[in-house]
Amino acid sequence: MRYIQLLLVCAITVGSASAQSLRSIAYNAKDSIVVRWAPSTIEAWERFNRYGCRIERIDVSSKERLATILNTDTLKPISLEALKQRLPQNTYAPIIAQALYGKDMAPNTSDLRAQMDAADQVALRWSLCGLYADIDPAIANALGYRWVDKDVNATGYYLYRVITLDPERWDTAMVAVDRKQGFDAVPHGPSVTALEKEGSIALRWERELVFGSFSAYWIERRQNNAPWQRLNNVPFVPMDNERGAAPYYTYTDTTIARDYTAYDYRVIGITPFGMVSTEAPMVSAMGRDRTAPPSPEMKAVKDENGRLVVHWEQPAGATDLKGFRVEKTHHAQAAYVPLHRGLLPPSARQFADTSKFLIAENHFRVWAVDTSGNESVSLSGYGTLVDSIAPAPPANLHGSIDTAGVVTVHWPLGKENDILGYRVFFANAADHNFNNLSPEPIQDTVFSDTIPLRTLTKHIYYRVVAVDRNFNHSAMSATLTLLKPDVVAPVAPVFERYAVSDSSVVLHFVPSSSSDVARHRLLRRSDRDTTWREVTAWATHEDRRTWTDRTVEAPSAYTYVMLAMDSADNASPRSVPLEVRLNAQPQRPAVDAVFATPMDQMVQVRWTAPPKPVKHYVIYRSKNGTPGTSIASATADATTYTDIRVPGKGSYRYAVKAVYADGGSSRIVEMGGSVEMP
Repeated sequence: MRYIQLLLVCAITVGSASAQSLRSIAYNAKDSIVVRWAPSTIEAWERFNRYGCRIERIDVSSKERLATILNTDTLKPISLEALKQRLPQNTYAPIIAQALYGKDMAPNTSDLRAQMDAADQVALRWSLCGLYADIDPAIANALGYRWVDKDVNATGYYLYRVITLDPERWDTAMVAVDRKQGFDAVPHGPSVTALEKEGSIALRWERELVFGSFSAYWIERRQNNAPWQRLNNVPFVPMDNERGAAPYYTYTDTTIARDYTAYDYRVIGITPFGMVSTEAPMVSAMGRDRTAPPSPEMKAVKDENGRLVVHWEQPAGATDLKGFRVEKTHHAQAAYVPLHRGLLPPSARQFADTSKFLIAENHFRVWAVDTSGNESVSLSGYGTLVDSIAPAPPANLHGSIDTAGVVTVHWPLGKENDILGYRVFFANAADHNFNNLSPEPIQDTVFSDTIPLRTLTKHIYYRVVAVDRNFNHSAMSATLTLLKPDVVAPVAPVFERYAVSDSSVVLHFVPSSSSDVARHRLLRRSDRDTTWREVTAWATHEDRRTWTDRTVEAPSAYTYVMLAMDSADNASPRSVPLEVRLNAQPQRPAVDAVFATPMDQMVQVRWTAPPKPVKHYVIYRSKNGTPGTSIASATADATTYTDIRVPGKGSYRYAVKAVYADGGSSRIVEMGGSVEMP
């Protein structure tokens, strides 16, 4: 059975402390303090009825803080005779008399059901005592659940202790009241909403907003601003069901005279101290016709000359039928939408779908609507038209690839109304077969793909196909060609050999073998400066394989590295470092002057010998401003050299260096101008 809930257990208006067997609260009035308590369990109630309690007060605001016993007699339920004499006209006194002194059921110990009924009866008696103590202060006094302390001042701070007199199970419940915080007021009745039903009006208010404030309610109604009348003879007590507390308390008025007659309602709360709200918010409502007409019977959806026509019948019994509404959806799980404005007349029994969207799924339903707005719906009906026309292929494909390999391809939406989606295909070469990336048509005009970038192919290719709702496929779109971002570094160049003198370093190297190299860089650092500095750089089309560094100084050590840069500015790993050392040597006399004369595809080089005998001469040549390289040597007695291997048309410069028998050499002396070879 459902048990009446004792709201006093959780209704705390000032501040409370609970014992195991008692719960207590207090109300801070202007001229007094009202203390309420009640047993918290059935067993505690039975023992309280036998032994009772006493109440003490401690004035916390005083220095002594002594405990004062307020009651002279034990506080517990009065006798049956005293109850009859003290409350002869009280409506609730007979109920309390039965709860306290009524004859108990004598359960048959072998009958489990009888035992359960007896336990339910005891629980009901306990609940009734707690409930009517909340509703009526006279009942609370008769039960020993209430004390009014008038010996208080306006600024006092008091602690009340309710102490059980049970010799075996002593317990104390406490509650504190600070009167400087202001006096308590009776809350207004709850804010109510109305549910207008047929033949009745349901009132409801939020449980969470009133829980603990009220134990029961008076429901009041009026019409045309007449005086308020109570609808319930006894206070209305909301009850929670076995599944737990509902979010709303509900009271249904089934005594209205007729539908569409307006009434005003308000709900008056009764506090656990038996105080009644003086004000409450009002709500207006009326009963309304909530009976829907019989549901239309769907008969057929037919293809009639390229149109889908919905046919239905309306059963008899709809005396207030206002009309029909036909709705449609393109998918069984999608939302229905109306196919016309307003309602079709009550005599209508068919409707032709004139919308453009007839190629896909066509699910229909018919609503019957009466004059009160009540609706009923038919079962759904399905119709279809034959479609064999494929959509146009997608056009104007665009796309991009970011450095993480994420591809984005997008295209405009097709103009056809029945497009289901699109399928996207790709290939790594334009002449390869295209592979499907979307087994299920995608319902979007943007497609994302992820591809590896460290591959041998530089491009990727995409095509898109449109699919309609009957799975007719368009032709493939034009091919979209996308260039992959270059994230692969080129191969590093390699030093091949080198030559060192006291004033220069000649480097021979093999350039990077990568096809997309744009330029090479030569870096150098010395033993006196560890910072890498660029010595020179050149574009790949210059096809350089040697370089003479004339900016070195002896004695010193140098380290060289090379790296290649591709067209995307990716840098190769540095080459294996090349370390060289220049030793200082004594300066030797150099040749006096160098001249060059062209002679029919040859060049004669002349110089003036130095004053000291030499071992031999080294001849250098450069073309079109490139660094000079050694091309030959001449004997000690020679002062001329004929270059018979001039490498074609261009501008040439020559230089000569003298080498001595002790290993020393002179500086390199260049000619004053250049020689032009046709």
